[in-house]
Amino acid sequence: MNKYLETLKRILGTKEIRKKIIFSLIILASYRFLSATPVTGITAEAITKLFEGSNFGDLLSTVSGGVLETASIAAIGLSPYINASIILQLLGTVIPKLEELRKEGAEGRKIISMYTRLLTVPLAIMQSFVIYSTLRGFGLIDQLDILHLITMIASLTAGSIIVMWFAELVSESGIGGGSSFLIFLGIISGIPGTLRNNFVLMDTFQRVVLILITVFLIMSVIYITEAERRVKVQYSRRVRMGGAMDSFIPIKLTQFGVMPVIFAVSLLSFPQLIGKFILSRDFSDKIVDITTKVMAFLDNPLYSNIITFVLIVAFALFYLTVVFKTDELAENLQKQGGFIPGIRPGKKTSEYLRAIAFKLAVIGALFLAIISILPDILIQLDLMTATIVTGTGLLITVSVVLDIKREVSSMIVVRDYSKYL
Repeated sequence: MNKYLETLKRILGTKEIRKKIIFSLIILASYRFLSATPVTGITAEAITKLFEGSNFGDLLSTVSGGVLETASIAAIGLSPYINASIILQLLGTVIPKLEELRKEGAEGRKIISMYTRLLTVPLAIMQSFVIYSTLRGFGLIDQLDILHLITMIASLTAGSIIVMWFAELVSESGIGGGSSFLIFLGIISGIPGTLRNNFVLMDTFQRVVLILITVFLIMSVIYITEAERRVKVQYSRRVRMGGAMDSFIPIKLTQFGVMPVIFAVSLLSFPQLIGKFILSRDFSDKIVDITTKVMAFLDNPLYSNIITFVLIVAFALFYLTVVFKTDELAENLQKQGGFIPGIRPGKKTSEYLRAIAFKLAVIGALFLAIISILPDILIQLDLMTATIVTGTGLLITVSVVLDIKREVSSMIVVRDYSKYL
């Protein structure tokens, strides 16, 4: 107990950490206030009815930051921003200019971030209109006149942009990654209600099973997320005489983080939103028939789990190339006089690191994909009656907590080290 109190004291005693925590709490309070501000023309009851009997609501709620059901101006949340990021990431593979920007370092990333923000606006407008039109088509809300419709779309779009701004502020000045942090807040805010509703319907045995499986999944996520392979690095004698020491390059099983899970959920929710829109309007019988079959396919737990599994693995391997730049790493290593024993500096080092990272990423991606669908599979097999959070929600929650822990620990180490300078 004293150890934890001492750690807490060190955390709160570090000015930089304290400022980041306070800033994040201010963003949290602002985000919750935004989530409680109603938007004209849409009700929480209407949104609940639209999504009942389908897993689509859970998917869209996850990427929106858990506030979709509130029918607030923050209802669509981060969904347009995440979709904009996905689109630009994919376009980078076919548009050389975007790929060049990504390779230009910080300046290139700033430009891509600007493109992402600009693309978020039309996507937010489109999603706002689709949600209204779908609700209106199913007769769940009254028709709005043009002025109220524009006001509603503008409110939802502005709310989405503000949430995007919150996410970027957290990334710059707060604790943890911005987008994943806000999604994490949305997930944990729903846990008390889920526990309250589900535990009432469970007997003692079912409650014990739920707790044991949840603990097992959390421990598994922690173990795999923290697992890494350390590639030994040696330095030339000239560099060692300058005070440098032999070191290593840590390559994690989940080097790509939790973003592939968020991307997969966001991408899977998009066609279902469009499908709901088509079914709510007076399209031709053929289009409605095709859409009905596609929606039934996506709502089928077996097919939905398979698609989620494939998307997470695909995004994980793709995102690895974005976050782990082996060419830059090999170049910097060579400039510092470092080398991997038995591997020639430069291109060979880059290829060696890329091969190791890919092998580890395959294992990590398969694990993330399995964990994301495992709770649903256990429910389908009647081994569980409910979950505290979905598999994807569990992955996001644990990953964000671990990221915050690592960030805080590194700041404490820097503070302790600076005392001796």
